[in-house]
Amino acid sequence: MLKWLGLGLLLGAGFGIAWAQSPTKFDGQYRGELTLTKVIKGDCTQPPLAALYPLRISRGEVRFVYVPRFDTASGGRVGEDGTFKASARARKGFVQMTGRIQGNNITATIVSPSCNYSFQTKD
Repeated sequence: MLKWLGLGLLLGAGFGIAWAQSPTKFDGQYRGELTLTKVIKGDCTQPPLAALYPLRISRGEVRFVYVPRFDTASGGRVGEDGTFKASARARKGFVQMTGRIQGNNITATIVSPSCNYSFQTKD
């Protein structure tokens, strides 16, 4: 009896991991522009005009990289409604990205201890 219970738990865990790693409807590569919206303190980098930055969603996890300021590679999840939050530790605190996906469009705000930005996808 215990042998079957253990086998059932092992199989159930395996199916749970496979389900958690399956693609979501929002998975994909996106590119967008950043706009510096607020300087709180310190040195904020104005993104170059027309520069596009990649945002990747894989298995429902958001990853956004903006060099030289921060890398919000996080365990942030995308909800069924397309909303997401992603955060990462920075040198002087945390960076948080909050956004929404609607079709192929993503809008988000990025808040760091020194600067705030907006992100908007471009086709």
